[in-house]
Amino acid sequence: MDYMKIKPFLICAAVFFLFGYPATSSAAIREPAVAGTFYPADSLELTTVVQSHLAGVAPEIEIDGQILALVVPHAGLVYSGPVAACAYKLLEGKDIKRVILCGPTHQYRFQGISVFGPFITWKTPLGQVKCDNDYCDRLIRYNKNIEVIRQAHQTEHSLEVQLPYLQTVLNDFQIVPVAMGIQDNVTIEILAEALTSLKPDPGTVMIASTDWQHYRPASEGSPMDSLGMACLENMDMARLQEYLNSGRVEMCGGGPVMSVIKAALALGADKVKILKYADSGEQSGDKSSVVGYAAAVIYKSQKDAPLSKPAAAPVPLEGKKLPDLFELNGSEKRELLKIARKTLESYLAGTGLPDFEASESLQKFGAAFVTLKKDGGLRGCIGHTSAVAPLYQTVAECAIQAATEDPRFPAVTLDELSGIKIEISVLSPMQPVQDLNEILVGRDGLMIFKGRHRGLLLPQVAGENGWDREEFLAQTCLKAQLDRQSYLAPDVVIYKFQAVIFRE
Repeated sequence: MDYMKIKPFLICAAVFFLFGYPATSSAAIREPAVAGTFYPADSLELTTVVQSHLAGVAPEIEIDGQILALVVPHAGLVYSGPVAACAYKLLEGKDIKRVILCGPTHQYRFQGISVFGPFITWKTPLGQVKCDNDYCDRLIRYNKNIEVIRQAHQTEHSLEVQLPYLQTVLNDFQIVPVAMGIQDNVTIEILAEALTSLKPDPGTVMIASTDWQHYRPASEGSPMDSLGMACLENMDMARLQEYLNSGRVEMCGGGPVMSVIKAALALGADKVKILKYADSGEQSGDKSSVVGYAAAVIYKSQKDAPLSKPAAAPVPLEGKKLPDLFELNGSEKRELLKIARKTLESYLAGTGLPDFEASESLQKFGAAFVTLKKDGGLRGCIGHTSAVAPLYQTVAECAIQAATEDPRFPAVTLDELSGIKIEISVLSPMQPVQDLNEILVGRDGLMIFKGRHRGLLLPQVAGENGWDREEFLAQTCLKAQLDRQSYLAPDVVIYKFQAVIFRE
């Protein structure tokens, strides 16, 4: 088969016919769905294609640190393969034993996240790849919105087309295959926090699979892709999300990309490098309607200072010094409140995100919640528990999410914004609770985990409601959809944190 003659619809990440498992296939085997279409079904021919792409990569780019994640395309290999190979070339010779593959679904629509493991083996013409059962199980248990949904994977290609490259550059590795359905902000945040919670070791790499703009003239599509890649290189995830929402940037896997990079940032990544960009027209010769492809690496550079303070080691409460909070003066607090309000005004008016020149202190990575109140009552509250972006960007992003993504309330309208008051809580790192007597009502907020259940209440909530320690713990359990006394269970994990709280 001449793969240079693949029809244009195979360039993109959409397949307009269905593939299924053969009737004789074991339930534990995920058979290849797009062998013979997106890539050769013959093992020798496939090996030749992949090795030629890897051999064509320019001299290795120096990465002065630990690779945490890659961004790669997923179209037919004849089109996107030379770009993807630039990322996979970086893994040659590395002792990578676990690959967390995250991509979108193009044919099966669902809400949430699907992990097609544990105890499932993925097959390609180059052999079989097992799932990492422990990591798959930990992701599934992390959140009720992370499940095993067979239909999301059985005909999907965004993860499958990565396997031949991984099978070529790595030895003895396992995968964690993750597909995202509807790519809303809440789902993006769930996956980002779930990936962060795995605390992957240096033998693990995360991979986000996406193609960029689809079927535009190259003269129109290339500037769109350049805008998105600039956000990546600047690690400006809030702006990238706004551009994706507004359509100024197109990525069919934008949600998985956002989640993977947020997790990488939370795990210490401080650099993003674009390795290669191309479009389908460079292979087809037709620049009138192209799909964009990019390869990028996200890594933690070799330097002494960490991006964010680690959680404090548990020690007895007596004489314990709590982790340092952000030292925000009055001017910086007013600046953050102004950023939150101006962001909401612009976003709800449909004029995009404004540019901010934040002070140096607010450019440090920080975790925060934004709470919206109307007539003294709650109108929305969403935040990030880990430092995944500069503080001012975190506040801007959480302000939008609190106004539009809190499932307890309808979205805030521009007309009612003038009657809404904004409260910001800048969080300390999380500290494991060893003894319930450590918890001080009025000072500490709580986050409780049990299996896939999680609940968080900010420090001010207990005081506003007049709760004592036991009631605060019980209410946090209820927030996690657990029984009131679940905080006493041996398999419950409790964290406390502090916050700098200020409001309009």
